[in-house]
Amino acid sequence: MDTIILYGANGYTGKLIARMAKDYNVIPILSGRREDAIRPLAEELGLEWVVADLNDPVSLDNLLAKAKIVLHAAGPFKYTARPMIEACIRNGKHYTDITGEIMVYEMAKKYHEQAVAKNIMIMPGVGFDVVPTDCMAIHLKNKMPDGN
Repeated sequence: MDTIILYGANGYTGKLIARMAKDYNVIPILSGRREDAIRPLAEELGLEWVVADLNDPVSLDNLLAKAKIVLHAAGPFKYTARPMIEACIRNGKHYTDITGEIMVYEMAKKYHEQAVAKNIMIMPGVGFDVVPTDCMAIHLKNKMPDGN
């Protein structure tokens, strides 16, 4: 399984994701802006952690060298999504986030051609609206192909 980075792991939803990931044998690298917020959670869960600042491209590049995909959970996304998307494109890494902010979807769409050229996915909103329900629908269809 590819390593993922959970950025914003110390927020409410980030903590839920970090704790649940272990239940599914997904071992994320926890990340965020502040050591005092990330380190205790990582130690509690026995996970690797890395501090990275969204305003520091070098620290983001160093973070992204550790994984193939980012699950971005640090909002408000209208301020935080762009630097992480740009870092993912620069480093050829997949980007997902949990936003429900429509303006972020519109902004992310502007990076489509660059993402295609790098053979990566830029997918905001994986924790919002149709993405979780569509994933559940295909899971159920695969488990019960004859179900109606």
